[in-house]
Amino acid sequence: MKNRFPGLLALLALLPGFAGSALAQAVAVTLRLDTNTVGICETTTLRVFAQVVPSLRPNSDRVFSWYVDVLHTNGIVAFANYPGLVKPTSDNDPQTSSKGFTVGAERRGIYDTFLNRPGAGVTSAVELLSIPITGQSAGQTRFLVRHGSGVPNLAEDFIVAPLGGGGFQTGGDYSAAFVDLTVVSGTTMREKRLAIAHQRLGGATNKASLSFGAVAGCDCFVEFRNELASGPAWQAFPNGPHNAGVYFDTNTTPRRFYRLRAVPVGR
Repeated sequence: MKNRFPGLLALLALLPGFAGSALAQAVAVTLRLDTNTVGICETTTLRVFAQVVPSLRPNSDRVFSWYVDVLHTNGIVAFANYPGLVKPTSDNDPQTSSKGFTVGAERRGIYDTFLNRPGAGVTSAVELLSIPITGQSAGQTRFLVRHGSGVPNLAEDFIVAPLGGGGFQTGGDYSAAFVDLTVVSGTTMREKRLAIAHQRLGGATNKASLSFGAVAGCDCFVEFRNELASGPAWQAFPNGPHNAGVYFDTNTTPRRFYRLRAVPVGR
């Protein structure tokens, strides 16, 4: 696709200290979680959005490029799956984009462009990135976004392309760029359901095929009991954790109940 903004493309490698024509921050950044409360080993998704500020929208073509860091205040409470980071609407051109790099609980130096998305972030907010977040221990953590860092010679966090010519606008407003996540104990495992297929092998022998999806940062244990109201409590099958996502149980009991328990690795 032909580049409509050859001059602006060069600005992706601005020298430190170079300033655009913006008098105020050009883009407002906001964060959202699909759900703000999860149980241990449940997963939600962190989403980062950007939109040109109201005063600049009439004369803006699009958010042209962006460059941010994601901060995470309590990595013990929740696991941020940075390898699973997705930039769903950006160009993702390997020459002008990066998913960043991890420093402790933070993800720094994430950047991309919207060359192929006319109107990006003008009339409505555009999603910059999303990250799967999994609860690890009871507590609270905050996610924040700030101006990008750690990429040599990349200075501007946001560049807004003008409509019909004129000067470009730069800068991000991060005053609302935070969101809190609460992790509670006693997970309901909403995102990890155990699928059960039953087969009779002949006589009194039964085979149950148990399948489920793994969760990053968590160990999974398939458990059983033969009576819900009495008898032994839930018992884990041997050779746990059962992180392969499938377990086969052959037995001769008249009935058997199953459940899946997940705990953070090492707990």
